Amino acid sequence: MVYRQKQRQKPRRRAASGSFTFQAPIRGVVMNEPLGNSKPGGARVLENFFPTATGARTRGGSRKVATIGIAPVRRLWTFTSGNAEEFFASDEENIFNITSVPDADVPPVADVTGQSAGYYSTAQFGTAGGNYLYAVNGADDALLYDGVIWKPINTLSTPAITGIATAALSFVWSYASRLFFVEKGTMNVWYLPVDSIGGAASVFSLAGVFQEGGEVLFGGKWSLDAGDGLDDKIVFVSTKGEVAVFQGLFPGDTSWQKVGVYKITPPLGPNATMSAGGDLLIGAQDGIVPISQAVNKDEAALSLSSVTIRIEPEWKRQVSQRTSLPWEILKWPTNNMMVVSLPGADASVPTLCFAANLQTGAWGFFTGWDARCMTLFGDAGYFGTSDGTIHRMEDGGADDGMPYTCTYVALPDQMRRPGAFKIVHSARATFNSNIPFNPKISVSTDYRIELPSAPSSVADLSDSLWDVGLWDVAVWDVGSVSEVTTRWVSIGNSGYAVSPQIQITCGTNIKPVTEIIQLDAIYELGAVMV
Repeated sequence: MVYRQKQRQKPRRRAASGSFTFQAPIRGVVMNEPLGNSKPGGARVLENFFPTATGARTRGGSRKVATIGIAPVRRLWTFTSGNAEEFFASDEENIFNITSVPDADVPPVADVTGQSAGYYSTAQFGTAGGNYLYAVNGADDALLYDGVIWKPINTLSTPAITGIATAALSFVWSYASRLFFVEKGTMNVWYLPVDSIGGAASVFSLAGVFQEGGEVLFGGKWSLDAGDGLDDKIVFVSTKGEVAVFQGLFPGDTSWQKVGVYKITPPLGPNATMSAGGDLLIGAQDGIVPISQAVNKDEAALSLSSVTIRIEPEWKRQVSQRTSLPWEILKWPTNNMMVVSLPGADASVPTLCFAANLQTGAWGFFTGWDARCMTLFGDAGYFGTSDGTIHRMEDGGADDGMPYTCTYVALPDQMRRPGAFKIVHSARATFNSNIPFNPKISVSTDYRIELPSAPSSVADLSDSLWDVGLWDVAVWDVGSVSEVTTRWVSIGNSGYAVSPQIQITCGTNIKPVTEIIQLDAIYELGAVMV
């Protein structure tokens, strides 16, 4: 009889499992890093989330505050005299005072009518006689506002500007206690006597300074310190992207001299600028470029020094689709936010704004805001739309009553196990929120973005507002007290590189401040595939 030795079976290896924590998207949208080796804290999609120093929060809604008609709102601006501030909006033919509008759906009576162009450049200027505001549009006589009335300014008015027909003036700004104007379609800049709102205008031609043709588009001020000082310089920018920098008080003065002529890509509009300390940032086709960098670098290398370097591919993609209308940049210091409007030529182009954290430089994208123009009034940001309405930004939790969805998709991460197959079983996100909300957490894998349908908004919380909610029923601190919440949800998706996703739909009366703190995932590890 033959006996065979029974083979000893090896114990079956159990699949390895583990957990991984994804950092909150404090770096915002990042498009200039390899997807296969991206750093933590970045996002591929950050739509209607605003990156903060500690995470990313849902943006607030928008609320309609005025209507000026059915034509697009061309420009918004303010006028301040003492403690009083006034708010103005223009369409193609009229200027409206919208400081206090009784009914947001009823257009007020226009202050100025019969205009032929509504895209104004404005500048407030103070003299011994008071505070004034000039508005020019390159088609009609310049308008001067004294806090009471708008007055057309020409060679026969009081005050008068002589030497140039003011209807040709398309941009205005102040420098060294003088008003400077751009003559539309030319290389000429005009300036008034010191501390004056009228008088004989003198011309300064940049025809021998700019060498690439085009015309002067706008001007501004640049300083090497943080504000007004002895080293202030005046900047002239052409439609071709040439930037001429001069120092001195005014052309012809003994201190006047050219600092240099520098090159950027063509600017995106006369109001696509922002001051940062003493620096002047210009929105151009390659990104938002600081003048301090333009004077030190070649045009081809400027995009590497732009403040939009992290979103450069998307910036250039949008430029290719949206150059028919001028872009604008809004600096909103009290909200720590910069907003860039990207108006579309018609309804077929989706609404879009870029938004950046002024402190960290991180970017996110806002959809649902049809921003043709923007300004600050008081401490709030406002935008005008293509259908003649003006809306306050970050007001409430819906866009004029309509819900909007906030979407976050993280940069792909191989979770410390490169090349290994992973099955993500569950995940949890940790939030800090001032209101109840309904998040949907999911995962995309292997560099594809596959989002599920968006969740619904929670029920409106207006019943919890003071003087609206019922006593002993409403929760009075909703919207004012934040709480940390977290819970595990089942995922069941697999792949090599993992991108967690969060979707939150906002549609309440209270402004949501729901911040992503972190996201954890539990996964099972497969073998390395070769």
